[in-house]
Amino acid sequence: MSDLGFNKIAFCILGTGLALIGLNEASHSLFHTAHHEKPGYLVDVPEAHTGGEAVVEGPRDYFTLISTADVAKGEEQHKKCLQCHTFTQGGANLQGPNLFGVLGRDIASHAGFKYSTGAGSLTEHEGNWTYENLDHFIERPKGFASGTAMNFAGINSRLTGLQDRANLIAYLRTLGSESVPLPDPLPASATAPADGAAAPVDGAAPAAPVDGAAPAAVPGATPAAPGAPAPTAPTTTPAPAQPAPAPH
Repeated sequence: MSDLGFNKIAFCILGTGLALIGLNEASHSLFHTAHHEKPGYLVDVPEAHTGGEAVVEGPRDYFTLISTADVAKGEEQHKKCLQCHTFTQGGANLQGPNLFGVLGRDIASHAGFKYSTGAGSLTEHEGNWTYENLDHFIERPKGFASGTAMNFAGINSRLTGLQDRANLIAYLRTLGSESVPLPDPLPASATAPADGAAAPVDGAAPAAPVDGAAPAAVPGATPAAPGAPAPTAPTTTPAPAQPAPAPH
């Protein structure tokens, strides 16, 4: 290859490179790119509006929740658990224990399943799987038992989570736990006044004075105009005692 041919090729390569650099710099002037102080991906998460006050949840009425639950919808909810649990009588243990008859069963007591141990595990919990215990565990397993090996995040939608869990527990009740009685309903809120305590009625006469007490009204006093404050009994200040005359 002659020197002239080599120079032409080199010029074309150099010219192409310069053209690409020029286009790159020109694009920077057209498009603005923001650089963050720290490398990574910025995820803009809007803050939840709480109205300025924390919402305090009252006690859950499990009698109403379970008695009005939709068992068919609970059966749909249980499909979320099929990867780790079986629900048939005598079913095998998978990553989690068989859940037939779990309602009313002692916590961490299913035969043949090796439960995790240690602080915060289910083996540290006493009692059985009541409606309330099951509800809180399904809502957030690690919130109920921080040391559990169960990695399920829970059924805790702010809109439908409580009803979804009630439906699921109602379905679990049909799997060998029909004899577990429903919890007692919550008592009605005590809003009525106590027996014998009557509220004062506008315009009612005041109660009779106790024997020996000052009368409510002063005889001869001018009646108060409507809307004016009631007159009060005049206070009589005793006259000061006169000194005895000095002896002459």
